[in-house]
Amino acid sequence: MASRARPDRCRAGVISWIVFVCSSSPTASACLGILWPRFAARRSVYGVDPDETHALGYERVDDDPNVSILLGTMEATGRWEATLRLRAWERKRLSLAPGQRLLDVGCGLGDAVLALANDLGTDGEIVGIDISAKMIAGAQSRARTARCRARFRVGDALELAEPNCSFDTARSERTLQWLTDPKAAVAEMTRVLRPGGLLSLIDTDWSTFDIDVGDRDLTTRVLDAMRIERRRPSNIGRRLADLVQDMGLELVDQTTVTQHWNDWNPDESLAPDGCFSMSSLAEDLVDAGQLAAHDCDRFVSTIHEAAREGRFSMALTMFGVVAVASRSVP
Repeated sequence: MASRARPDRCRAGVISWIVFVCSSSPTASACLGILWPRFAARRSVYGVDPDETHALGYERVDDDPNVSILLGTMEATGRWEATLRLRAWERKRLSLAPGQRLLDVGCGLGDAVLALANDLGTDGEIVGIDISAKMIAGAQSRARTARCRARFRVGDALELAEPNCSFDTARSERTLQWLTDPKAAVAEMTRVLRPGGLLSLIDTDWSTFDIDVGDRDLTTRVLDAMRIERRRPSNIGRRLADLVQDMGLELVDQTTVTQHWNDWNPDESLAPDGCFSMSSLAEDLVDAGQLAAHDCDRFVSTIHEAAREGRFSMALTMFGVVAVASRSVP
């Protein structure tokens, strides 16, 4: 879907698109655009007019005129405390060794997997796949200083072009929630793992999203909308453990980390850091039947006023699992 103008049902118009660095069908950064919710990056060095609107974000990254904005917001989510804590937990559980091969499905700009390069040593190798050629180009540029061999290519999470039993470890971060068939993607990652190889999955559960601005009715509307999966497996995070076990893997460990937003000035930035605009949230509630279109302004102003007065908080929980493949060759 190419970028397009769209009516602003909630006159507090802002730039809206998906922020999370995730896969859609088939891999990271691909098809996020047709899905919910919408997110907004703050206006910064990327220089996009806040009056400009376009189709929801990553469905066709390479065709989007605001691709630099999309890349910037992806980087912002990678700096979230929850993201950093999950990656640190993952690194400890994987215990990568020199000479091993590591696959990242939905690699985006490659920052997460490249941070593991030192653990693989000069004889190790990283392979990252993403549906977007521009994402891959960014990852390739960053990989020039990697300690180990690094190969990034355009690819399909649902049909990995890699041989059976060819990787010691595979990972996928905030990707499955955007796929048409998460189970098929996990099956593919399992297929390419060597006997005894490790699989790491990190993903979000949008049913855990919470917002508190001192208005019980507003909070209830948001929570009710977020609990329902619409057009995608948005609550996949809590199902990761069951997913790997259904594939015949043995669960090694699992964890959860919650991202909190408690300090935001709507007069200084369009949205909480790396998060969605309140105007976008209002439109999502309209789509979910939880808010009338003519109530959008009131919804947005209520949240903005609470933030100005220090009565604003949001939270979102992400899940992580590490599992081991069978030690016998299938």
